[in-house]
Amino acid sequence: MIAHAAPFIGKVPEVNDARTTTTVPELYPLFLKLEGRDVLVAGAGTVAERKIADLVVAGARVRVVAPTAMPSVVQLAEQGALTWEARPFVAGDVDGAWLVVSATGNADAQRAIFEVAEAQRTFVIAIDDLPNGSAYSGAVVRRPPFLVAISSSGEAPALSRLLREMLDQFIPSDTWVADAQALRAAWRADKMPFADRFADLVRAFKERAG
Repeated sequence: MIAHAAPFIGKVPEVNDARTTTTVPELYPLFLKLEGRDVLVAGAGTVAERKIADLVVAGARVRVVAPTAMPSVVQLAEQGALTWEARPFVAGDVDGAWLVVSATGNADAQRAIFEVAEAQRTFVIAIDDLPNGSAYSGAVVRRPPFLVAISSSGEAPALSRLLREMLDQFIPSDTWVADAQALRAAWRADKMPFADRFADLVRAFKERAG
């Protein structure tokens, strides 16, 4: 669905700014279940395009606000996979969002988005904009049931992508997963103590590798 409205940016509430760009913050790694939850994306250019697609795959209810959008984003909107409102961000856009992704490319807009979201205790992923973010997305390797995310705390995203490519070569194939699941079933049937299971897993996979 695509909606159009007149440009307007609402008044941004005052918040305490506790951010720092001088040190790398200690992060708590977390995976989010966004299926059926509202996520706001401000911006729909090349930078936001991949994030929007990933959010749709995750099952989030994605709402995009941006004056213009990449063709792939427009197509998703026409298919009903997301809602695109063809206008700049306004303060009320954050209302009800579980997560915000800001990728406007405009410094004033980025700061406005962060301050509104911070006042509402909503996390913000600010693409290529460390000072105006409260969360970071990682380089992701998906190999069901494994989901591996790598973060450099926003300091070296290109290196994160390189590490992702390396890990993608090392994560076991589906047959390894099936073998591990069979081992787990055998452990349960034999009531093998938890302390012994890892060693048994290593032994079994050494034999498998020859």
